[in-house]
Amino acid sequence: MKNPADSIAIAHRVLAHEDFDRTAQILLNLLNNAQRKFPAAKRCLHLEIDGHRDSLGRFDQDMLELQSKFMAEFLIQFLTRAETPLAVIQNPNSQNNQIPEELHLFKVDPPLGGQGESKTKPRF
Repeated sequence: MKNPADSIAIAHRVLAHEDFDRTAQILLNLLNNAQRKFPAAKRCLHLEIDGHRDSLGRFDQDMLELQSKFMAEFLIQFLTRAETPLAVIQNPNSQNNQIPEELHLFKVDPPLGGQGESKTKPRF
């Protein structure tokens, strides 16, 4: 990197045996490592996904949630740009360089039939 203002590329391939929890932790670790090595440099993530498809070729629930919720609604704030198999996401704001060291997310399962209470499970 010639200049701290240059962008750095971060790449990750999700392997077939890696679930949402593992992948989210890996991505967070990659961002923290990039921030330590290249403070405040623009970060661009390229994500590839092996497997995680149903018989119709659609992503399984974990990888759909990872790309559509986790990446687009949370992780993008710590990046300038993210390229996933589903979409290219551009951060419309300034990149946040205060990356958390760990995550405490919860998975909410909607009640069956739309009635009753939702069940929450720790994501990790």
